[in-house]
Amino acid sequence: MKDKRKEISCGHNACIIQFLAAMLLLFLPFLLSAQTVSIVGKTNKANALVRLMSYNEMFTFEQKTIATTYSDADGKFVLNADIQCITPAQIAVNLDRVEVVLNKGGKYDIEIFVPNKNPDVSYYEQEKPLLKINSAADSGLSRQLIDAEAIINDFVFENMDAIYRSRKAYLIDTLQNRLDKMLGAKKQPFVNDFVRYKLAALRMPLMSGGAKKMISQYFDNQPVLYSQSAYIDLFNEIFEGYFSTREFDQVELKNALYSSYENFRIYLNKNTFFANNQQLAELILVKYLYRIYYESSDMRIISKDYLNKLKNSSKYLEIRTVATDLLAKLARLSYDSEAPTFALKDKDGKTVKLTDYQNDMVLLQFVDQVSPMTDYQFALLNDLQRQMTDTITVVTIATKESFTDFVQMFENKGFKWQILNLGDDILLLEKYNIRTCPDYVILKPKGRIGMAPAPSPERYLDYHIRRIFGHN
Repeated sequence: MKDKRKEISCGHNACIIQFLAAMLLLFLPFLLSAQTVSIVGKTNKANALVRLMSYNEMFTFEQKTIATTYSDADGKFVLNADIQCITPAQIAVNLDRVEVVLNKGGKYDIEIFVPNKNPDVSYYEQEKPLLKINSAADSGLSRQLIDAEAIINDFVFENMDAIYRSRKAYLIDTLQNRLDKMLGAKKQPFVNDFVRYKLAALRMPLMSGGAKKMISQYFDNQPVLYSQSAYIDLFNEIFEGYFSTREFDQVELKNALYSSYENFRIYLNKNTFFANNQQLAELILVKYLYRIYYESSDMRIISKDYLNKLKNSSKYLEIRTVATDLLAKLARLSYDSEAPTFALKDKDGKTVKLTDYQNDMVLLQFVDQVSPMTDYQFALLNDLQRQMTDTITVVTIATKESFTDFVQMFENKGFKWQILNLGDDILLLEKYNIRTCPDYVILKPKGRIGMAPAPSPERYLDYHIRRIFGHN
């Protein structure tokens, strides 16, 4: 009996060893390829939330946060994260972001200057934050990318008329020679691809049958570069209306589309280019499904169904990632989707949660400073709130810096609805995609999105409140 127990024990141990070995083999590629990227930085914003967010791919621009820290009293911070390859990313200081491309194992010394907001200009006209790379130990990637982009931009600015009015296509070759001379022969492959597709975009308007030639030279039997912004920019330009070309009979296309996913793929594969470029064909299909999503409710159903098919059945990991990201993008803040939750303090320090309004339609108003615009909109909102007391509950969310001012305004003006302090939960603004204040979001009961963003009170906000109320 003792020998039997020993035999069972040995067999059990062997199974554990086999399981651990299998797990090691599963994660070994990641362990071998991932390397830590280190960023030592400084910003003019003390005690700010600092995040490093990598792009999943450059088609949907979906991201994941891979490192988080806070700047100290002097604005200094350190970020460390593991990445597997050259990775386009953003560094956010509070809600302001700068673009950066990182090499695995790279070490960076950077500065980020975030300008103060100008209350007299719109969000889109605000001065942008600036990134300065003091040093980068990343095999020359950052320096080459910065130089390549500067050379291209300067050359195009100097020769705009000659290139596009006089159509002197040879100037693109002159630019290529300048890049080769100034960057040298040892360019990073990522930089080579960046230059190649940037110059291709410049060449396309100068070529007769430009799109067809571009497809032949830059896409047919070429790698699909999901992380290369220059590639995706050209891809979007060329394949925006690809299914509307004479390559496809529009009646047959629609019939196949309405038939089934399987029949639609069979129809598409009758196209020689699609049949020979399966991965690229699926990315073109994703782009098409994204476009038709907004055409009608029928198309919305088909688009989501086919994207789910790609997400679950594509043999290409990158396509599954893009389809997953696009579905998430389409769902975010869409009608009847789950609203981002919150738990914020009111003027008395009591915590108020979104779940407190489960049975109410809610109008969220986001504000960041008292101004003539807020005075104007608050007066209209006050009238609307009095007229629609039984329809909607108004909740104002003010930034931590402006909360006291707005509480005082409420007392002075006699506004009766709820006002909450955003406090340190600044990411709530990102979750609701608030770009400028005042901004508005309509929520249905049970914490579901009704309209995000919603128009301001002077732009028929009351109409949309009644419209959404009528659908509940």
